[in-house]
Amino acid sequence: MTAISGALARRVGLGSGENAYKCYQCKKCSTGCPVAPFADLHPAQVMRAVQIGATDAAVDSRMIWLCSGCETCSTRCPQGIDIAAVMDELRMIAREEGRVRKDTPFAHILKLNYDSFRRWGRLYEVELLALDKATRPSSLMDDVGMGIRMFLKGKISVLPTMGDRPQMKRMAEAADRITRGRRGVAQAIDLPDARGGAR
Repeated sequence: MTAISGALARRVGLGSGENAYKCYQCKKCSTGCPVAPFADLHPAQVMRAVQIGATDAAVDSRMIWLCSGCETCSTRCPQGIDIAAVMDELRMIAREEGRVRKDTPFAHILKLNYDSFRRWGRLYEVELLALDKATRPSSLMDDVGMGIRMFLKGKISVLPTMGDRPQMKRMAEAADRITRGRRGVAQAIDLPDARGGAR
């Protein structure tokens, strides 16, 4: 039998500002979710996993990486819970604890986006696409036609356009400081460690 613990809900609350215990499982979030049919859990099940402290179920769920952030769940919630923010926080926990699933290309794209912003000060689409395709060679030809049309219309450039790199670096460093601070608070209030057990 799985022990019920409030540690995951506290950790998610610290990062997202949302109280998972407000969810009473009406499942409006799940019935409106466009990606729920393709996931292992639907949003209400993820919320329930957070409530009972089922870290493995919540953090290792495919759902958190399929979530597109459309916020349909948050909009439909009669309790006003920002469920999309909870999904974001679970993704951050998964990344911090090295629990990102290998079968979730979206997770890889998010990392590539972040690296591109840090490197160029803005998103460099051609590099992003090339790095993504390098990890998924079978998809190499999937976007060629669309890419050519976008290039011909001036929607993408072969060379990067520089953004405000110093400002992006400052923002990334500030985000890193916040993340380190959150980890310290999580440790101070006895939250689960990277193995999912209590400290």
